[in-house]
Parts: sequence; structure tokens; C-alpha cells
Amino acid sequence: MTTLSTATAITLVRKNLDEAGLNESVMYTDENNDNLSLDDIIKKNLPEAINAIHKIAPVHLLEGEEYTFKKSGSSEGGSVSVSSDGVLTFTPSAGSNYLRLVAFRAVDSDIVVTDALKEASPEGRKQLNVRIRGRYDRPRLVRQQGAVTPPTFKYYTLKPTTVAGLGSPSNAIAVFSFVKEQFYSESATSYPISRLLRQNIIDWLTGIVMETYANQSAQQTFFGRATSFAE
Repeated sequence: MTTLSTATAITLVRKNLDEAGLNESVMYTDENNDNLSLDDIIKKNLPEAINAIHKIAPVHLLEGEEYTFKKSGSSEGGSVSVSSDGVLTFTPSAGSNYLRLVAFRAVDSDIVVTDALKEASPEGRKQLNVRIRGRYDRPRLVRQQGAVTPPTFKYYTLKPTTVAGLGSPSNAIAVFSFVKEQFYSESATSYPISRLLRQNIIDWLTGIVMETYANQSAQQTFFGRATSFAE
């Protein structure tokens, strides 16, 4: 990942407004004593723009942060358990600020899972059937139902030999990375972002600024640009 500073965000949003012919409007200039307030609006809405784009961007454009479940010595916390039939259940800690999955891989599989099935979906319900549910060579990850933060996941399934020799349940997880939710802080000078999504974030932030000022002349243009992602 990289970082986007609040100073850079202010500069780039103002550049967008200039290009749209809007930065000369009285609402965006010192004539109405709004120059400082515009900068404040940009800073305060930057985390919202980052979260919005990270939620909807294609997963191949995302850069997640690796998360380590509790082991002897150091830990990030969370809980992990493995059932006798190979179902791996895990939940990151409450302070993990989980926003969106980027990658998951079990220790006994070469396949990286980048999306989680809804528990109540047809494919999600199939995982309750031991004959047709996912296995190490075609794994499935299910997010348990409910707007719970952090979420609980179930992975289907580990090999019997893996279950027998695991030791700690957390040893079953080889890779778990996700995008973290960002929150505004008055003292923050920058926020982490996926490097390929910087312009999308700036365009979304520009749309938010225009929405704040009830200016709809180009608002949809910037939201539309923000949701046009690179291949």
C-alpha cells in the first residue's frame, strides 16, 4: 500500500474543481471566507472517500494489510477454531478495523480466495452438505450472516491430515489480508490507500465536496469517473 496525504488530497481536489471551472465560484474562494472551510471539508471527508472506493473497487486493484492471528509470543488477536471435519472458523479482533477481504489462503491449499460467500446464499448453504461443499482444491469462504463487525468467516475445508497435525488452529491460516476502514482524525496527515486507486479516491472526494456545497453541475461526472476502474 501507499499513503495519501491530506495536503495532496486538497491540492488534487482543487485541481479537479479548477478543471471543471468551479474553483472560481464564490462558494469555493476567499470572497465568501470559505477557502479554509473547503480545505476542512476535503480533510474531513477523505477517509469516507477512501472507504467508499475500497468497498467497490475490483479486488485485483486492492492492496491489503496482512493480519496474524494470535499465536504464542506476539499476536494481533482474534479467534480461530477448527472442527473435526475440517471446517476452519475465524474472526479478526474487534480493533482490526476490517473493511474488505483481499486474500485468504489455507496452509494446505495453493488456491487464494478473494471473495466470501453470503451464508444465506445458495452457494453458501451448499457448504453445509459434506458431499458437495468446498475442499482444499476448490475451497469456499463463507461470511456469517448479519452486519457484524468484525465478521466471522468459515472456510471449507481443510484436509483431514492437516487437521490431525495442526497444533494451534491459527497454524491453518497461511494468508489473510484485508483493507482496513479509515476514520477521520484531526491530527492525521495521511491515510493508507491502494496505490492504483488514488485518482478514483480523489474523484470521489471531489464529488463529495460538490455534494456538500449542493452543486450538482458536475457532481455526477466526478462520481462517474471515480467508479471507472483500470483493468
